[in-house]
Amino acid sequence: MRVPPRLAAAVELVDPAPDARVLEVGCGRGVAAALLVDRLPRGRYTGLDRSATATAAARRAGAPEVLTTSLAEFRPEPGAFDLALAINVNVFWTGPARAELAVLATALGPGGVLHLVYGSDGGAAPRLDVVDRLRDHLVAGGFVPEIGVPTRRGVRLLHVRAAGAQER
Repeated sequence: MRVPPRLAAAVELVDPAPDARVLEVGCGRGVAAALLVDRLPRGRYTGLDRSATATAAARRAGAPEVLTTSLAEFRPEPGAFDLALAINVNVFWTGPARAELAVLATALGPGGVLHLVYGSDGGAAPRLDVVDRLRDHLVAGGFVPEIGVPTRRGVRLLHVRAAGAQER
């Protein structure tokens, strides 16, 4: 399976602990899932995608738990995850994402962190015109965002690391 550089860079950036409970939002065909699962020998991976075609492909790629649902409709146990990752998922900047952020606030346990990562494979700089909207939506949703533009594996990424308000 060919791994797009932006996905490898995003997983390297997030670097989950070996026992982390990881939720990937918008897992697509499971390429990042395969990279994440390799890093979780004692952890747990759950992927979400709205596309049944994508989730079927993610299962074939080795993702152990994949659900065909939107984030807004997902009903996790409170505190079920340590880390949530969304790569190039636009819902967080195109609108207030109130329902999605409420689900994530419930899903992430104490110390849990949301990682939003945006980037492309062509060497282009990530979109920075969305930073203010991302920050505003996350703060309104009860998160405390830290925003950076790191480079990993030659890919420039927009990285938003957002802790829950209880982690201030």
